[in-house]
Amino acid sequence: MTAATTEPRVLASGTLDGLSALVTGAGSGIGRAVTQRLVQLGAHVTGLGRHEDSLKETGDLLDGPGGYDHRVCDVRDTEAAAAALVEVGESRGLGLLVNNAGGQFFAKALDISVNGWNSVLDLNLTSIFHLTKAAHPYLARTHGSVVNLSLSGVERGGMGMAHSIAARAGVLGLTRTLALEWATDGIRINCVGPGTVLTHALNDEASDHVLGNLVHKATPMQRPTPTADVAELVAFLASPAGALMTGQLLQIDGGAHLGAGLHMLPEAYR
Repeated sequence: MTAATTEPRVLASGTLDGLSALVTGAGSGIGRAVTQRLVQLGAHVTGLGRHEDSLKETGDLLDGPGGYDHRVCDVRDTEAAAAALVEVGESRGLGLLVNNAGGQFFAKALDISVNGWNSVLDLNLTSIFHLTKAAHPYLARTHGSVVNLSLSGVERGGMGMAHSIAARAGVLGLTRTLALEWATDGIRINCVGPGTVLTHALNDEASDHVLGNLVHKATPMQRPTPTADVAELVAFLASPAGALMTGQLLQIDGGAHLGAGLHMLPEAYR
């Protein structure tokens, strides 16, 4: 295994020793960063994703005392995703579920087809409900937790993102409802809302400079959200330090949710 990128860290080595975790969308971006950090802290992670090569690449990048395996699975196939989770739960238990897989395309509301709407809702909301429901019996045994990845500023809305904002706001509502219903089972459920994260999905050469300028203008701290920062927050929520945190939306976005948002900048739609 090659060494992971060195980043400022808060949690001590060994904080998550023995934790069994499942991370969706582990083949790239935030999911890869979360997997890297959990393994560094001692957890064993099963990564779910659609592409074998990217999941293997995640494994090659890991450096830590924890373990890693992966399953090729599209979370929109709710039966297959649940089966993968049950396999993990039955074989080594489950203490953490990170619902990270997601995606969307930009379109004005009037241009979104029924199929387009359903595709985004299935990926960003429906899959989370079904996978989290399947995880319940295993998380109840371990008094484990769920971390759902959403967006910052979902209550504000976002032009060109009607389907995605509806789904992500739904994730927040689901997070808080399940936090109430499952609290007596010892299960904590929280939501992380990153700001603009410059993952490979956004980082093409034509848009880097333009997008960087937009983020600079729309974010009080004038910088995008690093995937490593999101990963550290997820690990914190999974750790004993987060033991009394449930039903929370933690927005890690450099203050972007306090402003008007990218959609208020005319440059975003030129």
